[in-house]
Amino acid sequence: MSKFNDFKNIVNNTRCVRRFKPNTIIKKDELVELIDIARTVSSGKNMQPLKYIAITDDKIKDEVYKPLVWAAHLSNWDQKENEKPSAYILVINNTSIEGFSAIDSGIAMQTIMLGATAKGYAGCILASIDKIAYKQLFKLEDHLEPMFIIALGICNEEIKVVDVKDDTNYYRGKNGTHFVPKRRLSEVLIDEQ
Repeated sequence: MSKFNDFKNIVNNTRCVRRFKPNTIIKKDELVELIDIARTVSSGKNMQPLKYIAITDDKIKDEVYKPLVWAAHLSNWDQKENEKPSAYILVINNTSIEGFSAIDSGIAMQTIMLGATAKGYAGCILASIDKIAYKQLFKLEDHLEPMFIIALGICNEEIKVVDVKDDTNYYRGKNGTHFVPKRRLSEVLIDEQ
């Protein structure tokens, strides 16, 4: 039972983070370790169409950061210069391999996020990326299509999971706490008698 409790704790502490501590260095080999775990998870028809780029170089991180859209539900919030991520993992679909990259990417990215939490890091999966800019930045061949990017660093914000009241949009409290509404178990569990 203790292994399950450890797992539950990691899952419950794996939240999308948008404020990171400054001056944190994440080494490339730590990102590669997360990618190595992600490459072993389930893949539709075991086709494995995903590829990854581990990003730690400061100049490239600046270029990766420019087109990102953070926290679409928060109208009067912007990430400060000293809150930026320390590293990124770009998730890429190899379109020359017929597979289920939309499903595979979810499994792989959650695995990376859980692994990052286990390492003491936090992350944010971003879909609002400039795929064309990234394709050019990394000189990707035609069959390699950027899908998502995972921003990583050390969490520098308080995040609280709360019950859904009116809608599921996340929001900030007056003191900057990030609230994430989740449906109650009784709302998602269809109990068979």
